[in-house]
Order: sequence, then structure tokens, then C-alpha cells
Amino acid sequence: MNTTWVTMATVLLGFALPAAAGALDECQTAGDRAAVTRCLVDADAEVQASLRNAEAAAGIRAREIDTAVGRPGANAALAKSMRAFTEYRTVQCDYIKALYAGGSGTEQAVLGCRVDLTRRRVRELQP
Repeated sequence: MNTTWVTMATVLLGFALPAAAGALDECQTAGDRAAVTRCLVDADAEVQASLRNAEAAAGIRAREIDTAVGRPGANAALAKSMRAFTEYRTVQCDYIKALYAGGSGTEQAVLGCRVDLTRRRVRELQP
């Protein structure tokens, strides 16, 4: 009887948790291979614009903090964080690329990686 409750709870929790679909999953419904790639390219362009806006807004907040406290720190830390994110995204997506070993779907996987990581970074930069 105890096992039944555990099984039921596990199944119910599985249905209650939202699936974390990434950009590649989202674009798979676009159609053929070319349409999926186009969807990912468009998503990448859109999220890059969002990142530029989020970084600009974060820069304004950081400079305001530096001015308010009378010493530098926040803006320099943001700049360092931005450089580190760019490097991390490149290295992580290179890892994803290596997992595909140059096979079919490599370009789409790399684009999906870029979009997913950049979306997460945009959320992190928002107040």
C-alpha cells in the first residue's frame, strides 16, 4: 500500500511540473530541417537583441549604484560578468557541438544552445 502512494505521488508530481522545453524543441514544429534552422536563427537574433537591452539596463543600474555609493564596483563587476558569460556560452555550446561529432543536427543544436543560454542570461540580468 505504501508503494502505491509513492508511485501515485511520483506520477502526479511528474504531471504537475512543467516541461522545460528549449529553443530546439520549440522550433521542431516549424517544419522541415530548413524551417527549423530558420526558426532557430530568428530566435537567436531576437534573444541577442533582448540581451543587448538587458545589458544596457543593467549597466545603467550598475552606474547608478556606483554613483550612489561614491565608489566604483558594480559597473566593473557587470562588465566582467558580461565577458565571462560570453566565454561560457561559447565554451558550453562548443561542448554541445562536440557531442554531435559533426553529425546531422549539429548546427541546430549549437543554435539551440546559444538561444537557451542567452534567454537564461537575460532573465538573470533583469531586476
